[in-house]
Amino acid sequence: MDRQLLIDRLLESENLTDNLEDDAANTLIKWGIGQIDRLTKSIQDEESAGAKVNRLMSLMRGVNSIAGDPSAISPDSLLKILDRYAQTFDKDHQISEEERKDVAQKLSTMQPKEAVEYLLNWIDSKR
Repeated sequence: MDRQLLIDRLLESENLTDNLEDDAANTLIKWGIGQIDRLTKSIQDEESAGAKVNRLMSLMRGVNSIAGDPSAISPDSLLKILDRYAQTFDKDHQISEEERKDVAQKLSTMQPKEAVEYLLNWIDSKR
């Protein structure tokens, strides 16, 4: 499996960060690259690794969408992000409606870079 090929695929996908300015986009990209080894460490074939990276990219698109306009966030969009996270990392998650509302409220007042960092920390806490 070619790790650099997977990283290049991620770097070439403009729609992962198209709603974000440079600092926020770089934060999201660095996080995504950092996840590649974790996702593919026990995978030997290119097809399975590619599928994992596709799910990672879908998760990143969701973060991009929310963080690009945090004032428009909804509790349902957070649930979708967690679903993408669960699919990407093969983890189940439990989140109460109250927690979704609380996170949505916090995010709605943030700037995009702050929202990216908060979202990534929040979803990573669900591991």
